[in-house]
Amino acid sequence: MKTQYTLLSGETVEFATPTGELGTFLCRVLAAARDPSVSEAELTDLVLGPENPLLDRTAVAGRSVATAEVYRDPAFHVMLDCLARKRLPPESAVATPRTRYTMTVPEAAQQLGISESAVRQAIYAGRLGASKEGGTYYLDPHAVAGYRVSKRGPRRQDQDAKGPPGGTLDARIGSGPDASFRVKHSRDDFELTEKRGPEWTGRIPAGWRRIAVLGTSKDRSRYWEIEPAEGESVLHFEGFYVRGGFRIVETVSSTQRAVAAFKGFQPR
Repeated sequence: MKTQYTLLSGETVEFATPTGELGTFLCRVLAAARDPSVSEAELTDLVLGPENPLLDRTAVAGRSVATAEVYRDPAFHVMLDCLARKRLPPESAVATPRTRYTMTVPEAAQQLGISESAVRQAIYAGRLGASKEGGTYYLDPHAVAGYRVSKRGPRRQDQDAKGPPGGTLDARIGSGPDASFRVKHSRDDFELTEKRGPEWTGRIPAGWRRIAVLGTSKDRSRYWEIEPAEGESVLHFEGFYVRGGFRIVETVSSTQRAVAAFKGFQPR
């Protein structure tokens, strides 16, 4: 039996439905994420605490640790996504009944006077709550009406350079039998590290400002561009991932456009 779960990034994770202790624990996490009486701190203690059967209790004495093997498990990414959802303000919750979400992305773009891509970026970043049904996003008209569109316009490279650099990111990148996950950014030491093997699990060092990510499987390619942000996000693709303090600022789902965007990305 398979379980499908859609992350805040818009990526759908599919994995074998957990059973036994892990299955019971995952149900607890999902229920706690939906329960408004459970605080973010309480959910964090649950997911990252000793009750989580996925965590390694032997690596560090007296502590439960998320090892590289833990990050390979899609169920852990679901738990981290529950934490990310708990951090959203109440009006951004994405678990409200479908009846609340009736506005399409084109309709929201027309009302706000912005592009459909900008609307989707706001959804991916958690600034606009949305419900995904059959691959289509629907938004809450009241949330759209109250949404403030940034007047800054596109940022130039010199403006990007003034922002704070990103911190260390956990990542699993490279290529496997069925998919690949590649990144681009300006840290030369990471570009060398990436060449250690076909699959690499470790850390992207701090100091980056923009990172381009290209995920490719047998039937599709997707492109993301991320920038530093507070909090913790996870970008997951076919078992590969990037995790840490960032937000998604651009997503391209068309295979041809995704490959072109990655090829044309200039590290800043």
